[in-house]
Amino acid sequence: MEIDIQSKKDLEFDVVCDVLAGYCKSEKAKKLVKNLKYFEDIQALDNELKLIEEIQLVYHDNQLDFPHSNAEDIDDALKMLRIENGVLILDELIKVLNLCQGTKLLLRFSKQNQIQFPLVFKACMHITRIDDVLHIITKVLDPKKLQIKDSATQRLQAIREQQKSNFQAINKNFERLLRNYRGEELLGESEETHLDNRRLLTVLSQYKKRVPGKVHGISAKGNFTYVEPKENMPLNESQDQLRIEERHEIYLILENITNQLRSEKSNLEAFQRLLVRFDVFNAKVMLAESYQGVKPKIVNEQKIIWKAAKHPLLLRQNNSLNYPTEGQDIELDEEQRFLVISGPNAGGKSITLKTVGLLQMMLQCGLFIPIEPGGTCGQFKMILSDIGDNQSIENQLSTYSYRLNRMAFFLKVADKETLLLLDEFGSGSDPELGGALAEVFYEELYAKQTYAVITTHYTNIKILTATLAHAVNACMLFDTKKLSPLYQLSVGQPGSSFTFEVAEFNHIEKELIEKAKLKVSDNKIKIDGLTVALQKEKSKFKKINTEQFAANAKAKKQIDLFEKKLSQLTEKSQKQTQFFEQQNKFVNTGKKVYEMIQKYKKHKTNKALYEDLKKMVAIEKSKVLAKVNPVELNAKLKLPDLGKPIAKSKEKTPGSVDKPEPVKVVKKWKVGDQVKLKQQNKTGVIQEINGKKIKVMIGNFIFSTQLSEIE
Repeated sequence: MEIDIQSKKDLEFDVVCDVLAGYCKSEKAKKLVKNLKYFEDIQALDNELKLIEEIQLVYHDNQLDFPHSNAEDIDDALKMLRIENGVLILDELIKVLNLCQGTKLLLRFSKQNQIQFPLVFKACMHITRIDDVLHIITKVLDPKKLQIKDSATQRLQAIREQQKSNFQAINKNFERLLRNYRGEELLGESEETHLDNRRLLTVLSQYKKRVPGKVHGISAKGNFTYVEPKENMPLNESQDQLRIEERHEIYLILENITNQLRSEKSNLEAFQRLLVRFDVFNAKVMLAESYQGVKPKIVNEQKIIWKAAKHPLLLRQNNSLNYPTEGQDIELDEEQRFLVISGPNAGGKSITLKTVGLLQMMLQCGLFIPIEPGGTCGQFKMILSDIGDNQSIENQLSTYSYRLNRMAFFLKVADKETLLLLDEFGSGSDPELGGALAEVFYEELYAKQTYAVITTHYTNIKILTATLAHAVNACMLFDTKKLSPLYQLSVGQPGSSFTFEVAEFNHIEKELIEKAKLKVSDNKIKIDGLTVALQKEKSKFKKINTEQFAANAKAKKQIDLFEKKLSQLTEKSQKQTQFFEQQNKFVNTGKKVYEMIQKYKKHKTNKALYEDLKKMVAIEKSKVLAKVNPVELNAKLKLPDLGKPIAKSKEKTPGSVDKPEPVKVVKKWKVGDQVKLKQQNKTGVIQEINGKKIKVMIGNFIFSTQLSEIE
């Protein structure tokens, strides 16, 4: 998806890019933003905008300081690293150091705040070996003084120690000579000067023979002679030689570090790309702050739903002058693909059209747009415009010829993923003939299912729009009392051009305006009225449809909610019924037990109570077993069907395989179970279970035994 160059110019997107470049710190970032391109992938666009949104949150958090490191241009250093025997100069190494330090700061911030800003962290997490590269450089380069360290090599350290010793001796000698010659009044007012790293005495020319040393020059008028003291001459010569040796040693050090950094070239390129990228992000955030830009919801379809959309350049200008800026509500989707705006000249039609095109272009290049939060926006493969007077003297094209050429291009390339912005549609030729041609163009573009924002004064275009299902008229409002435009877009009906009102507002004599009114046919006025009426009916029908759809959706939602609640109540009722039935069973059982106890108290016989309890337990047990399918129970327990006769075992024959013995099911006893003692052949009730030991109550006595002794 390439940006159409003419549309970029028409919509002033290049101006926005220039403003954006002004917020960039590095030249690389400035160059990059002046050539912004559309995001091909909708998900990549959404991720970019979300990342910018995170950085914007950092700006608004007073407790956080986002690192704004300058992305040093290290292209020269990278070129040198590509040359086999190339050696970095000190300035290039310093730039590499600055780049690495900036990268380190960014990585540290992203790691420390990875929970709060996960996308920033994700954008940095591919960077590796930053500490290793910094160690290579800072081992020899002092990051504060930006000089090769004395300790870089033993040879360099020895050279610099000798330089320091010579320097101290030179200064000591010079200060002593200054005091002596000052006392003898042999020096000029300035007393000393510097030349070629040497301190020279400023001697009055008439006394120059009294000062031993080498003459390095004479003042313009000849009043002063500049003398290097004889005592310092051998020391200065030693310093000159040491400087040569120092430069050579530094070259060897740079050669060595270049060889080490050569293997880190790809990492250095990654560091530079990262800082340039974040330089662009910072610029995008600062641009958004200048016009209160926000991120809309991104959808994978052709759609625009904006509230209070404003032209960013106009908004910035008005903000600087404390002027208000009107925002426009814009809606384009599959059901409303064409928005045809009419209304008075200088009423805001063109700026509204430009706003739609520019904001969509900005968004698809990863920029926030000045709309109210909560907007929705999709993606268009092409954004094409025909705006303003584009005469071409070079190609001998009039404005109308240019527009016809442009329209031929639109008709050739436009499709259902194209957004067209056509200003003063149909103008430039005979109103009747030009209007007819414009109508044909309109129908062709509409048939291609393109999306379009169109401004026009042509009545036939307004009428055609009113008859089409996926097109809508709109107008720029006009205050007929004050005879001034309101710069507000009203969707749903076409607007009048307010030709005579605008003329009166611009001080045209009323007499001339009245004469003009007499020349207008009644049919023209009737057509305008019919167009407005037709659009009102269309808007009314659309409103009814929308309301009906909303009502149906609301009713369905309420029905679903009712059915869900009914299901919940039914389930609750069933559970309560089961609970009450169970409680009744407990009550009835309790009554029976109570009656037995009373009977026991009356007759004082254990045998009668025992027989009654045994009978009651058997009855309750039979009720439970009656509800269980024995076949299903056996299947679950993997037991044989006890209702079938068991086949007799056959004698083993040679070669036959023994069938496994049936698994003996060990019952799991619990307190309250009725059991029988095997040896005593007496029945009782389990009172306590402790491991393999068990206590059973038989009559009024409790017996202790083993689990293996009961059945």
